[in-house]
Amino acid sequence: MKKVLAIAAVTIGLGLASLPANAQGYVVNGRDASQAEMRLLVSHGAQPGKWLVDGYGISAADNGNKRPSTAGNSSRKCWYVLDVLLCE
Repeated sequence: MKKVLAIAAVTIGLGLASLPANAQGYVVNGRDASQAEMRLLVSHGAQPGKWLVDGYGISAADNGNKRPSTAGNSSRKCWYVLDVLLCE
């Protein structure tokens, strides 16, 4: 019985010790994710990275890679659908 309790204690200790290491890969609303936020993101299948969590749900943070439209395309109408640029 003592051996089972010792194994359970070691398992729980290792599990708790590894949680902060996993949270370091997540950034929520511009700051490091808390344990609760990290668990929420993992439960939704989110990969480590930058995320926005607000009243509308969870979305990937804008990383600033969108290219502004050039002045030569002023007659074309363009828009984004699921991060894909579509133009007429």
